[in-house]
Amino acid sequence: MFVSIACSVFFGSVLTLTATPVLASPQKEMPEQTFLDQVEAPDHVLVTARGVEAVNAEARRQGLRFPAVGYWSPENICFKTPARGDCNGLFRR
Repeated sequence: MFVSIACSVFFGSVLTLTATPVLASPQKEMPEQTFLDQVEAPDHVLVTARGVEAVNAEARRQGLRFPAVGYWSPENICFKTPARGDCNGLFRR
């Protein structure tokens, strides 16, 4: 009986950990591979604009959910002010 309960608690905890979504840092870009792994996830929408403020504005215009899953740019410029290039953001529908 104890083993059965312990296994249920353990596996329930593991499932909870694996189902936890990745959330964006409000001021830091995600590592490239982590971001790219999330692009194909169900219900994720990629938004590209000039800087994080423009990305967020476009996501709001499209009615996407906040907080963002993550942000990334090849030049690490999403959070630079003034915006100097394209930033990519991932959001949920």
